[in-house]
Amino acid sequence: MATLVLISLRRGHNIRTLGTLSYSSQPKRECKKDLHKVVNVAIIGAPNAGKSTLINKITERKICAASNKVHTTTKLVRAICYEQDTQIVFLDTPGIVTEKEQKKYNLPDSMLAACEKSLRCADVVGVVHDVSNKWTKDNLHSDVIKMLEMIKHIPSFLILNKVDMLKTKKQLLAIIRNLTNGMIAGNPIPNANKNKKMEERGYSHFSDVFLVSALNGDGVNDIKKYLIGNSKPRSLHYSATDWSDQTPETLIEEAVRAKFLDFLAQEIPYNLKTQLEYFDDIKHEDKIICSVSVECPTERLARLISGAGGGRLQQIKSHVRNDLIDMFKKTVVIDIRLKVKSKPPSEETLRF
Repeated sequence: MATLVLISLRRGHNIRTLGTLSYSSQPKRECKKDLHKVVNVAIIGAPNAGKSTLINKITERKICAASNKVHTTTKLVRAICYEQDTQIVFLDTPGIVTEKEQKKYNLPDSMLAACEKSLRCADVVGVVHDVSNKWTKDNLHSDVIKMLEMIKHIPSFLILNKVDMLKTKKQLLAIIRNLTNGMIAGNPIPNANKNKKMEERGYSHFSDVFLVSALNGDGVNDIKKYLIGNSKPRSLHYSATDWSDQTPETLIEEAVRAKFLDFLAQEIPYNLKTQLEYFDDIKHEDKIICSVSVECPTERLARLISGAGGGRLQQIKSHVRNDLIDMFKKTVVIDIRLKVKSKPPSEETLRF
């Protein structure tokens, strides 16, 4: 009979490696050395759980737009890394969004279908859950559970993010029991109360649980090793040097949009329209030069965003530049301009 004995719960470890295991959820594969391997990974979860931050840490590039507000990611983005003859293709999806939220935050219609599309392309599904949120830490989002129930044939694993924010190991164990309904890889978690029927708050078919802090990078290498172990021999979907399926122009626009979300309050940044106006990748200088316009509904809002003496806009520009350098791994020169939608072309641009 399968047994699982947990010895310890140190942060950053796969829960199934923390003890004696007499089963394996994945059969060992042998493949020829000259074959490449590929694994497609759908990363899903509630808004602001840390999906994009996690992918950026694993790929070691700031590919996916991330901010401290919900719904930063508005479309399906593929982030790619290549290691040990294995191409890992991450499908970064928007967080779960309702029709009410879509209208409130002025979000595109495509967000509603992006998660479902990523699941259809996946070999394995990772569910990121924020354990620092006291209101939702003990329950998976109902829409996440519905998605997982639809794809039971696809292996899935749970990623508990922000575990460094928890105070005790006991608290962490309780969260794991709740989110897995006391079951991991078809086996009951030790010390779970078997006499009382547990209220099902999570999903019972996770093959593994990882404990990470995506922001600090703790535990992300264990996830990368797990994904490499779940890869399949096949032709590469992308070149071994590719790291995103998005154009540089789109990545720049999304990076600017994410930083405005970070710096501006409430719903203000959701009403801005970001557009790349100039882009030049100077190969021989290893430099990118670009200019981005941000359209504001009113002149008053443009001045509010700019800040006294244009200070806030300069601060945003500095942070965006740093993110783009981390993304492209080369020098980046960027100009960001605020445009007022209601003004005629001769007066519409405000430079600060």
